Amino acid sequence: MDRFEYVMVLISIIVGLGIAHILFGVGRLIDRRAGGPKIELGVAHGFWLGYVFLWTVQFWWWEFRFSELDPEWTLGLYLFLISYAVALFLLAVILVPHSWDSVDNLDSFLVQRRVWFYWALAGGTCIDVNDALLKGGISYIGDLGASMWILWLLTAIACVVGLRSERLRYHQIGAASVFFWQLVQAFDDLPTLGF
Repeated sequence: MDRFEYVMVLISIIVGLGIAHILFGVGRLIDRRAGGPKIELGVAHGFWLGYVFLWTVQFWWWEFRFSELDPEWTLGLYLFLISYAVALFLLAVILVPHSWDSVDNLDSFLVQRRVWFYWALAGGTCIDVNDALLKGGISYIGDLGASMWILWLLTAIACVVGLRSERLRYHQIGAASVFFWQLVQAFDDLPTLGF
């Protein structure tokens, strides 16, 4: 096991827990829709949940860059990467109800938790920008192209509007915009593993 593989073990566990939490939540939702008390699905909630899932998977994909850079693995870098994985995990935990019994509308659930969600999303986005800087500095971010900058900008706008507004329409537009742009960015910037 090389240093990169060793470092990624704990990060992999945290990322795996986040993905598992989302998948268990979707399973519970299916159970609830199939036979329990009715629950209203939400457009904003669905897009944000899809975004967090995709971002978490993409995080794992992008961290392979460190294996090729072979940085000096310091405790600071290690804690930074763990904080990134933890931010993604917390986004999943905020979006997936712990107790489904008290939830009857997922968009209302999102709006109730919006302050926690959008602050965590803003923090995760700041960590993402710093992660890109660690992988190659400003020139690396410039090489990523416009799609990455647009994604960060859309996410920042969605956070500011989401924190300030309870209007569901704003949450739906922000979630759909960021989700679809994440898809564009994912396939535009790094469609294959390696550099």
